[in-house]
Amino acid sequence: MIQPDKTPFAYLVAHRGDRDGGVENTLAAFKQAAAAGARFAECDIQLTRDLVPVVLHDNWLKRLCARPDIKVMQTDLVELQAICQPHFDLLTLAELLLWLQQQPQLTMFIEIKPAMRRRLSAVGIIKLLAASIPTAQFEQLVLISQSAEIIDACKKRLPCRTGWVAESARQPESAIDYLFMPSKRSSEIAAWHEKSVKVGLYTVNSPDLATELMGQHADLVETDNFTRMAAALA
Repeated sequence: MIQPDKTPFAYLVAHRGDRDGGVENTLAAFKQAAAAGARFAECDIQLTRDLVPVVLHDNWLKRLCARPDIKVMQTDLVELQAICQPHFDLLTLAELLLWLQQQPQLTMFIEIKPAMRRRLSAVGIIKLLAASIPTAQFEQLVLISQSAEIIDACKKRLPCRTGWVAESARQPESAIDYLFMPSKRSSEIAAWHEKSVKVGLYTVNSPDLATELMGQHADLVETDNFTRMAAALA
């Protein structure tokens, strides 16, 4: 059963925003989640050829734009915006952060995709983000990644919380605040809690499974359909 002090808003994470509001990782999707009461959301960032962080999960545009020949990292921002525009409005990290400043109730998990290391070193990525994110806004953010090198560089150079997406063999050497892993690995929650690490599980679109995972003491549950899940679990 869900712990008595855990309302859905206290543990549900809008995974790439709320798909009921629009295409994943778009401002429309994040606005939908915020309007539905989300306290947590997750986004992904990639780097364009001209080194602009954009809010996209895939390096290839095959899935979202039917362009299997286009890589984000090999394309400048203006060209990417034109390619994406018939399908969705491409969101830059700067635009997301500007909107987020008006949403003080919302904590954003920003997943730094490992593909970014093909453009810059881990330290180079963190230097770029340090120049892109206002210092005061780090309190509202948690930087997460599959890459242990990126997480370690974050911890050394930025005043922020960090999280590891546990899909790679190498764990960060630095202390992490959060760990994210597939919901099927919920048996590992207790071991991470012993290390004082909060655990988020993904991707859960079933209210029954969310309830079960909270009974196993998950701290966060990521869902694609925040509005519907919150209503079902309320």
